[in-house]
Amino acid sequence: MKQGVTKAGVALAAVLVCGGALPFSPASVPIDNKLVRVALSAGVPGAVTKPHVHETNRVMIYFDPGTNKITYQDGKVSPETFRAGDVQWNNAMGTHVAEIIAAQPVNIAHLELKSAPNMVPSVKFPANDPLKLDPAHYKLETDNNQVRVLRLRLRQGEKTPLYAEVFERLLVPLTVARLKVSDAKGAAKTVTYGKADLQWLAPGEEAAENLGDQPYEALIVEFKK
Repeated sequence: MKQGVTKAGVALAAVLVCGGALPFSPASVPIDNKLVRVALSAGVPGAVTKPHVHETNRVMIYFDPGTNKITYQDGKVSPETFRAGDVQWNNAMGTHVAEIIAAQPVNIAHLELKSAPNMVPSVKFPANDPLKLDPAHYKLETDNNQVRVLRLRLRQGEKTPLYAEVFERLLVPLTVARLKVSDAKGAAKTVTYGKADLQWLAPGEEAAENLGDQPYEALIVEFKK
């Protein structure tokens, strides 16, 4: 058994934390644990927020296109333009207001990290890490001392090799999906996800196959330790 990998099959135990009902209105907090606070909200075009701060680093996931116009107390304006499915890293921010500029409400997942900004991870990625084993399907989006974010794309009928995940992680489906998920012993089950059906996953080993009739895309946010 490789360092940090729990017994085979543990990764198959997922906790459903959001039913995938877009838009994210009213706002909700489906996850609040020792690693992260996940807030879901729908930004309304033209509405300016009250002045506020972000005391922690964050991962932002956008389900709709648009621009977030951020204005700081000193008058500095910092627009952030994004597409549907984009992921963005945000450092802690001082007092500011924000305004969504878009054709429709923008559904956003805000992942507020609870690890120390200067943390030094002690757990290393194993040899059978998904990014190392399967770069054709896994692409790196963000990698720093607190998180790593991968983007997974599987066309109809495609599958991943058996890989190991050593960190707890959040799976964020960007499309509907029907998958066959197998563990190291070959035990398999079929799972279905809707868009934004957030899944909290434990460390373990697994392989996935797209059984659906369309491409599957998801973001995987790994929380380092």
